Amino acid sequence: PVVKPATIRTVLTIVATQHWPAHQLDVSNAFLHGNLQEQVYSQQPTGFVDTRRPDDVCLLSRSLYGLRQAPRAWFDRFVGHVTSLGFVQSKADSSLFVYHHNGATSYLLLYIDDMILLASTATLLRHIINRLQDAVAVKDMGPVRHFLGINVRRTSAGFFLSQASYAEDLLDRAGMTNYKPVATPAD
Repeated sequence: PVVKPATIRTVLTIVATQHWPAHQLDVSNAFLHGNLQEQVYSQQPTGFVDTRRPDDVCLLSRSLYGLRQAPRAWFDRFVGHVTSLGFVQSKADSSLFVYHHNGATSYLLLYIDDMILLASTATLLRHIINRLQDAVAVKDMGPVRHFLGINVRRTSAGFFLSQASYAEDLLDRAGMTNYKPVATPAD
């Protein structure tokens, strides 16, 4: 499950109107944090083969990149941790987590290993980041600037969302970066 674009825009609207701090977080090696529920076997890794038992296999207890189970195992572990912190998973979007406690509110949006965390106070934001770092290697990227190909610029009036860099990348891949723009494109 990944956060829906409409959810991102809705939550950013709340942040803009309430003037809450919003930070972007990144999880290092997210898929390696998942605990497997199934029995998964793997060949011995190249360079670490036991010369006395070269035909033995490894029983994995943690997920690895490339396993079909890795994304689900990571998501399940993450949901377990944030719900233990007091977050509630949204029924409308399973990648939106909401925290309410003593008048304080926080929202956490998850897209695989990228997160946007916003809170009603900077103290609450810092507390939640520290609690997330207790379980996984979370890097605080600071205020939201770029998320899922969307440039985010915060102004006094709110947020300005732009996908200009994405459009420029598409033009570059199509070999059209040196073309001149016209009002009505034609062959």
